[in-house]
Amino acid sequence: MTMRVVVTGGAGFLGSHVVRLLLEDKNDVVVIDDFSNGKLAHLDSLMGDPRLRIERGDITRQEDVSRAFEGCHRVIHLAVLDLRQSIKEPGRVSQVNILGTINCLEAARRNKVELFLNCSSSEVYGSAVYVPMDEQHPIRPETPYAASKVAQDMVVYSYGCTYGLPWTTFRPFNMYGPNSHWQGFRGELIPKMIVRAMNRLPLVILGDGHQTRDFVFVEEAARALIAVFDNPDSLFKPINFCSGTEVSIRRIAETLCRHFQLDPAEFIRNKTSRPGDVRRHLGDNSQFRELFGFVPRIDIEEGLRLTIDWFKSLPFKPEELLSEEVERNWE
Repeated sequence: MTMRVVVTGGAGFLGSHVVRLLLEDKNDVVVIDDFSNGKLAHLDSLMGDPRLRIERGDITRQEDVSRAFEGCHRVIHLAVLDLRQSIKEPGRVSQVNILGTINCLEAARRNKVELFLNCSSSEVYGSAVYVPMDEQHPIRPETPYAASKVAQDMVVYSYGCTYGLPWTTFRPFNMYGPNSHWQGFRGELIPKMIVRAMNRLPLVILGDGHQTRDFVFVEEAARALIAVFDNPDSLFKPINFCSGTEVSIRRIAETLCRHFQLDPAEFIRNKTSRPGDVRRHLGDNSQFRELFGFVPRIDIEEGLRLTIDWFKSLPFKPEELLSEEVERNWE
């Protein structure tokens, strides 16, 4: 039987890579996305595949979710509004991440899905109480985004307990790579730094730069998610996906300066810390390694090079990447 998989947020950063892998595995894929963050351009190379259907819809609208989920067998729930937006619009982010998830769970339950694969975030853990941070690490959200993801995870868990809905919660640590967001206040650290470096503008670090992250290349995160999707041993548990390597924000900026031949003393600028910024993330990937037999292989140096190559491949001049007009029209 052909598997019909719904991917919420399938035109987004991680979602676009996941959709490609699902189609390569001969699944029928339904993408539901409102394109507030996701871009149709991310799916351009897949648009001719007859197994792909795209539904423009908002997961906070029950009718949109019901239409996309009809006849589905499995769900990969990636639709999200992000951390930076949560600082400016905590209500809207919570509405999407919590209410939207409930709408998706209800539709999944009505369709008796085989799996609800919930994409969470390492942000639910907050700053490290101990390292490496395993799945038993205390849940200590430090931003409205992180709090909404905790609520999302708990609602998914509750549907398993109350209704017997099969679920897995996938917790990737800090992802970067092709299709990442750089525009406006939603832009992520690494892509924003790359665009600024391409234009020989200062690389801005919020805080002292000694805060650390456990970075994973997005294509490896997508492959990991598909491994979870295909393995029944992953049911009814949260699973970290991380590199197990700690990298400071300062090191990211210095690496990019070397690549673009910029003087760090001139091109790295520190500004006031971002509210709720975690100080330290270093993940424990032992459960994932035990279940699936692999861990990330792309280190930060190679991953940054691959991400830079992707930015250089875009049909824009470096200065156009800074343009708000490009941000509005690239959909």
